[in-house]
Amino acid sequence: PEIVSPRNLEVAPDGSLYVLDTGNNQVLHFSTNGELLNSWGEYGSADAGSAPSGTFNEPWGIAISLDGYVYVADTWNHRIQKFTPDGKFLTSWGHFGQMETPDAFWGPRDVAVDQFGNVYVTDTGNKRVVVFNDQGRFILEFGEVGLEEGQFDEPSGLDFDLEGNLYVADTWNQRIQVFSPDANGIAQNFINQWDVEGWYGQSLDNKPYLSTGPDGNIYTSDPELSRIIVFSPEGEVVAAWGTQGLDSTNLNFPTGLAVDSEGGIWISDTKNNRIQYFTNPFMSEE
Repeated sequence: PEIVSPRNLEVAPDGSLYVLDTGNNQVLHFSTNGELLNSWGEYGSADAGSAPSGTFNEPWGIAISLDGYVYVADTWNHRIQKFTPDGKFLTSWGHFGQMETPDAFWGPRDVAVDQFGNVYVTDTGNKRVVVFNDQGRFILEFGEVGLEEGQFDEPSGLDFDLEGNLYVADTWNQRIQVFSPDANGIAQNFINQWDVEGWYGQSLDNKPYLSTGPDGNIYTSDPELSRIIVFSPEGEVVAAWGTQGLDSTNLNFPTGLAVDSEGGIWISDTKNNRIQYFTNPFMSEE
């Protein structure tokens, strides 16, 4: 299929890959060797008056739960949709708003599911993270606009490590923040942050994502500089690579990324309209 402006992607527990073909408003499901298994979705706009279940308006964020369910941040329909692994619609929640209700979202950019099945949403325009159960029932929210610990300015990508800590790409604050689980297992307690030498632009497109690898490192995209930065769990830069270009060794505005169980990395090479896989993420340090 012709992929157009892919944003986030995610590796499922079975190793297969789900890609948001954002420009075509659909989800693509690939086997590990790149064979298309399934696709679903078409354009629908709540603003224009019709966004039936299973339609999308520029979906940016995707997450797969441990039991294989697929959650999509349907960004400009300001909602989260949940599907079976083979793309059957199950439920959705959310609408445009400015936090009047817990599911009044403004351009949510990512979604992540913890080990208990709770669903975390970066409500990007409202500068907060909101947590729901797997049916969309509100649990809690944290964050507000600001520079202090636990505050956000344009939060985008989310991911968990094996300990259940949540990493948030706090884009306009140019930092990553880390939150540990509270007594109920909800990752909302601030524990660490570090600056990112990148994420300079405040364009609509410059929304970074992150993925934790089996090595514990945090892989992050730096879209405008067309590179990937790898941090240790403590925030030290382990590696950075990528140059802007069109051939297979280059990237052009990489957005989503996902590290698989082998330590290889899938990257949404957004403005090259393709998905790339690198077996050794540290390959370009020579």
